Amino acid sequence: KSNEYYSKDGDKGTSKTLEGEVLAKDSKIFNAIGATEELLSYIGLAREYAQESEHEYSDKLKRIQTIIIDLNTAISRSKNKSLKKIIPQSHTKELEEWIREYAKELPPPEKNIIPGGGITCASLHVARAICRRTERVVVPLVKEGQLHNEALVYLNRLADFLFIVARLAAKLDKRTETIYIPKPDGKIKTQ
Repeated sequence: KSNEYYSKDGDKGTSKTLEGEVLAKDSKIFNAIGATEELLSYIGLAREYAQESEHEYSDKLKRIQTIIIDLNTAISRSKNKSLKKIIPQSHTKELEEWIREYAKELPPPEKNIIPGGGITCASLHVARAICRRTERVVVPLVKEGQLHNEALVYLNRLADFLFIVARLAAKLDKRTETIYIPKPDGKIKTQ
């Protein structure tokens, strides 16, 4: 095997799945793979910011990254029925436990929160938005039976978790969350 970092195989707009199937790079599968890779990377960035601030949840972000790698593998091998359910329900339950644990430390959000609240908080909000997009590109694979529904459930819960830890990051960093308050005259007011 060569030590080269490129093969030129994808220069014509196609690529291979882990099973060797050649598909267009804009196929549903590669859209989902790209979205999960972007989510994985952005959670990594958020984790680095969280570690710099010594936030306790940074280890959970690393665990989530390993699960996203498993999800990415399942997407790439979606023709293999034995790998369709690579995200067990226990992973989703784990997220739900973490959400409950951290939500106890936060006041309930009264209004829409404008993403910000420090670099760690903002990076987690971006990761949450990427997670929501990842959900949208995974839906067709679930509908077609190429991926088990639990992957979609996990991503939905992950977005909720990222929202909670974004809020927690603002609190831990002693930053103020900006709340969107619509005014009757249509002008925007923040607090």
